[in-house]
Amino acid sequence: MKSILLGASLVLVAVSAQDAAAQQRDGSRLNVFRNYALVRTGDLVIPAGSTISGSVMAFRGNLDVYGNVDGAATAFLGDVTVHEGGRVRGGAVAVMGHVRNEGGSILGVIKDIGPTHNRSSVSFGARPRTTIGSLVSAIVWLVVLLLLGAFVLFFMRDYFKRAVEIVTSETGRSLLTGVLAGLATVPALIALCIAMAITIIGVFFIPIGVAAFLVAVGGIAILGFLAVAHVAGIAISHKSQSETPAGEQLQYLFTGIFAFSALWIVAAAFTWFPILGSVLRVLAFSVTLVAVATGFGAVILSWWRSRPRKNAVAV
Repeated sequence: MKSILLGASLVLVAVSAQDAAAQQRDGSRLNVFRNYALVRTGDLVIPAGSTISGSVMAFRGNLDVYGNVDGAATAFLGDVTVHEGGRVRGGAVAVMGHVRNEGGSILGVIKDIGPTHNRSSVSFGARPRTTIGSLVSAIVWLVVLLLLGAFVLFFMRDYFKRAVEIVTSETGRSLLTGVLAGLATVPALIALCIAMAITIIGVFFIPIGVAAFLVAVGGIAILGFLAVAHVAGIAISHKSQSETPAGEQLQYLFTGIFAFSALWIVAAAFTWFPILGSVLRVLAFSVTLVAVATGFGAVILSWWRSRPRKNAVAV
């Protein structure tokens, strides 16, 4: 009888010890995943319109994000896919898988870890470039430039005419001046901030001064680019068919704007072909950069040379 009681006691002790060990393992697992708001074995889908306040993990499955994840999105032995409309604010990691952004937004580190691949990058929340989106952006910029060109041609005719004359007669000097002025823009902005910070009152006006400086630089760049576009339009059109001088100048300007914008539109049309699209974008950017630098220098030269004449008239 004693032996039977002793055996029963040993069994109870063993069961209790096993339960305690199981509880300890469960507690350790909870501690491991305590930073995750949602952990699931197998495929995990974050539906559209939903928001997870924390990180999510799919173990031995794929993670598809259609909604919002405030933390990180992690898949172990699976892929992380952020679909259109989805947003991940804490980065995306796929262990033994891949991270794919199919129209969504990822803010943070993007990392793929696997035996045959290891990729790591940082995303700032930008959505991937699409063909339709690129075409819309290029066309919008075309319309904006056409409107700005018409405004400049009719309301800033004298400044525009002088810039066009310098671009035509001194293209090389304009380009060199534009490059040097562009390089001096950042030091000039720093000097402006330091000069305003010397006085107590000036400190409060630093944001306004920086904004005014950037607007002035942007205005000079746009005016100069339009002057280069006008010269390019003259070279392309050769002869205007307009009956009025204003219509002739407008035709030249619009022709040049269409010529430069065509480079960006063609590059946008090949967004679906990443290699060719990237090459075309680099080409369009390079041509536009040279045009902006040349026009920037022409506007600066025209302003500088007009000063003595104004002073002479004032005297």
